[in-house]
Amino acid sequence: MKNNFCILSILLSLLVIQGCVIIGYRNHFSRDLTPEQQSKVVWNTPDERLLSLKNDGRIYAINGKQMQKMVQPHPKAIVYQWSPHCTSEACLSLSAIQTLCDNNSIALFVVTDYFHDAFSQNQVLSRPLFIANEKHYKTDVCHKLEKRFYIDLLGEETYNATKEISWYRYAYFEKGKFVRYIRDPYVELDNK
Repeated sequence: MKNNFCILSILLSLLVIQGCVIIGYRNHFSRDLTPEQQSKVVWNTPDERLLSLKNDGRIYAINGKQMQKMVQPHPKAIVYQWSPHCTSEACLSLSAIQTLCDNNSIALFVVTDYFHDAFSQNQVLSRPLFIANEKHYKTDVCHKLEKRFYIDLLGEETYNATKEISWYRYAYFEKGKFVRYIRDPYVELDNK
């Protein structure tokens, strides 16, 4: 009986792990996107052009240093690490976070965790949707991409000092400087 329980536990664990890979712990550019969607991913954008981008329905693959340059000119900004399928209270819809930021004069930059279903929700943003550039970081594993992106964005020392709370998903900046991670934007930002 114990052996059967152990085998069942191992099989269930393997199914869960397999399910995570399918759902999106890897960016599957060629598998998850149609040829039309693939043509709407921009891989190499000059830094100076990034500063003036409007949402044109494309996803821009960038690195953390490029995001840092985009955040810099704004008095207040949020970089939202967004997952298209997240149903947690911590994951606001793109429409909700855009409205909250607009109402509080905060520049919003959304970085999607993965491509799958990101295009269908992109239209409500004033800026384009971004993704960590897997070609630049030489990996398509989401947690590795996120770590490398945020080290570039925040600097390694700040990243290491804050990585325990980075799952809050909202990095808040003032005058281009990282201030803190935000857990609940409605509580911490509304009319501040």
